Amino acid sequence: MMKVTRMDTNLWGHESFEYVGYDKEAEIFSIFLPEGCCLSFTSVKEQVVFSFLLALDKESFILQKLIPFFPFEKSSGQLISQVP
Repeated sequence: MMKVTRMDTNLWGHESFEYVGYDKEAEIFSIFLPEGCCLSFTSVKEQVVFSFLLALDKESFILQKLIPFFPFEKSSGQLISQVP
C-alpha cells in the first residue's frame, strides 16, 4: 500500500511537486506533479527514499539520483485523490 506525504513547497523551496508516495513492499517511489501526472520509480529501496527526504535540493536529487538509476514511468496521478 502506498503512503502519500505532502511536501510543503514553501518550506522546501521547490514548485515542481507537492506530494510523494512510497510503497515499501513493491519498492515504488512516486512523485506527483502539479499537472496531474505522476513519476513512478521502481526498485527503489527505503534508504533511497530517506535520502530523498533529507536532501536539501530535492529537484536535483530527482535529476541526479533517481532518473539515471531507476526505471520509471509517467502516468496519471490518480493516487493523489487518496491524500486527506
